[in-house]
Amino acid sequence: MYKKLFTIIICVFFLAGCNATNINDLSLTEIVDSSLEKESKLYNTNNKGYRYYLPTEFEITKDDDYVQVLNSHGDTYYLNIDVVSYYYKNKITTEHKLDDYEYYTFESNDKSGYLRITQNNEDFFVELCYNYAIIEVEVKEDNIKYAVSRGMTILNSIKYNDLVIQKHINNNSLETSETLYNIPEPKNKDESKNVLEYIDEYDENKGEED
Repeated sequence: MYKKLFTIIICVFFLAGCNATNINDLSLTEIVDSSLEKESKLYNTNNKGYRYYLPTEFEITKDDDYVQVLNSHGDTYYLNIDVVSYYYKNKITTEHKLDDYEYYTFESNDKSGYLRITQNNEDFFVELCYNYAIIEVEVKEDNIKYAVSRGMTILNSIKYNDLVIQKHINNNSLETSETLYNIPEPKNKDESKNVLEYIDEYDENKGEED
């Protein structure tokens, strides 16, 4: 009996391994498209007006309601949840520039998104937008596909709570119909600073103004 059970388990793992796709075998656009094909119902992270699934390799290092700093394998991800754009159904867009390392726009279920990657010396600045949220991270070239894959997992899993968001907007907690939660980022991404350095400077300057 134990031998038969062991054989079944081995077969299950073998079949799972055969069906699994290594992200390194996919292009960046294929990673995005395959992520959109999967309907995500899992979640393990709740916040004010939204919830999402955070992959096990990630941890939250800073939580500021609609902006969160995440860490995975030593790389820092900056997550921006734009509930204002969600509420007013504003379309978040960006411009394609000639020096982009990668630029890709996509749509799914009436929601649009884009992937934009620029090179900064040996680092690559990844900007991934979908489902009224944006993830930004600077990684080495070997980690680009991992960042895009996990980023899409997070963005695709976001579910919004309309009642909570409407309450905040009606109470003027969210002031206008314009996008409020813009990510502070380098004015010139060719400069040798990472995302968090700009965030820290942004927070310091904001504190001085207050």
